[in-house]
Amino acid sequence: MIVPGRSLYLRLVVRMGAVLAFAVAAVLLGIWFSTRAAVDRAYDRWLLGSALQVAENTWYQNGEVNVDVPLAAFSALAPGDQIFYTVLDPNGRSVAGDSEFHPAIPWDKLADGPVVVDGTYQEMPIRIAIVGRRMPVDAPHPWAVVALAHTQNARVRFTRGLADNTLLITIATGVLTMLAALWTLRQALAPLGQIEAAIRARDSNDLAPLAVTAPVETLALVGAINDFMQRLATSRALMRRVIGDAAHQLRTPVTALTAQAEMLTQTQDEAARQAHIARIQKQARGLGGLIHQLINHAMVQHRADSIAPTPVDLNALLQVAMRETLSYATRDIDVALQAPQTPCMIVGDALSLREAIKNVLVNALAYGAPHRLHVDLTRVNDQWRLRFFDDGPGIPASEWQRVRTPFSSRADGREGASLGLAMVAEVMLAHGGQMTFEQAEGEGFAVVLMLPCAG
Repeated sequence: MIVPGRSLYLRLVVRMGAVLAFAVAAVLLGIWFSTRAAVDRAYDRWLLGSALQVAENTWYQNGEVNVDVPLAAFSALAPGDQIFYTVLDPNGRSVAGDSEFHPAIPWDKLADGPVVVDGTYQEMPIRIAIVGRRMPVDAPHPWAVVALAHTQNARVRFTRGLADNTLLITIATGVLTMLAALWTLRQALAPLGQIEAAIRARDSNDLAPLAVTAPVETLALVGAINDFMQRLATSRALMRRVIGDAAHQLRTPVTALTAQAEMLTQTQDEAARQAHIARIQKQARGLGGLIHQLINHAMVQHRADSIAPTPVDLNALLQVAMRETLSYATRDIDVALQAPQTPCMIVGDALSLREAIKNVLVNALAYGAPHRLHVDLTRVNDQWRLRFFDDGPGIPASEWQRVRTPFSSRADGREGASLGLAMVAEVMLAHGGQMTFEQAEGEGFAVVLMLPCAG
């Protein structure tokens, strides 16, 4: 079942919107602080200039500090702000200005030059310029101090006005950028719609690879779709092949069985009836064996492409297959198994391998091994060699290739579909191994299975 998730387009839009909103906020904060810093520097220069003008008109005479405050000193300050000032003598007494205005004076730092500090007066935030002028007196602090302050209304208004203008410009730019991003994302995701349209326009029987112009980012997706369609085409071809083979192979024995059954119903002679019954039983057994072989062959072909390989102990698998197969033997034969005492590990499909081994054993019991069937498992370099020796006539060398081909005609006139050893060859090929034959002096004929060792 397909579970619909969040739209990829929506995800990109949300993420891009979040990034853009964060960028706009960062820009506005940066502009606000930088503008406020620039405004503070400009207004502080005006404030210091006014304080210096007052300090220039401050002198010492007859043991007192005198001040002639020029009106021009306050004209440069911004309108709408309140101005406070005081002039203190070296003893800290106010000699001019607002006598209640007593900011904290950094006496020890006056020699370093004018300073500008923040403060509060009459519950209003103010900015204070402090300028010291040395007086010819013998005192711990020989300074006449000019403290000139004004409120920050003009600074805030100017900063807010600039920030508002910048905000409008930034928001307009952000909206335009977002609209452009939405259009760009829509265009960037358009190839996905083209791929969908190409798939939907396909006929259900058309499993050829997609031939579309895809961006680099979607090549993996198109490649995965093509790989899946290729596997589906292979699976469908295999299914058709199995159905065709089964229909072809079953037609003759089913027809013969039906004919014998009809002849049985029409025959009155008891001897002829018994002969027909015997033929029916023989053909039913042959039909059952053929169906079993066809099912096993289809199963092996299916599992070769659909089952993930796992570690398999070939020694244990061989013993299980021999017990299952030889328990149904109808005659007494000499059976022997020679194998290592330790696990013989390979990587593959245990079910397919077990069916392959059982097919070799069944084939040996049916067409060879009148008295002896010996099995040995040994390691040869990086492969496991599994040999099945019997004392039967064996398969002539001229027939070795034919028995690997499914549904090939039998040279000796025996009935069957020639699927047993053909299926074994297919299983070996799917596991990276091979099936060969061997005629050893004194040992007899052998079917040899070679499989790569695990690791």
